[in-house]
Amino acid sequence: MKKIKLANGEVRLAFEFDELSPELQKKAINDHIQFEIEVMNDDSPYWHCIEEMDRMKTPWFLGEKIYEEYKESIIETIKLNYLFNNEGEILPLMTYTGKENEILKYTFGKMNIECTVEEL
Repeated sequence: MKKIKLANGEVRLAFEFDELSPELQKKAINDHIQFEIEVMNDDSPYWHCIEEMDRMKTPWFLGEKIYEEYKESIIETIKLNYLFNNEGEILPLMTYTGKENEILKYTFGKMNIECTVEEL
């Protein structure tokens, strides 16, 4: 678990994927797949899935097809890029890194409030 302390003094708790319940992990995976479907174009690594579902005339199975073929890489992406609240929603945390991938700063929310992230 992590503590996010916003510059305005507000504190939020953040959970990593592995700290979520199995039910919330499924939600996180599904949310990520739905996001990928929404932004998908022909450069997407999942594009062949949409072509196959179109060919089979079963577009409603697209999310399941992506899950079947890419479950492990999707989970790895989620683990590397997201923190969650206690309801399994992705927290709006942005990480800014330098040339050496060192963390320069974090911001939170639409207003990009600077914050710190600490392990608990």
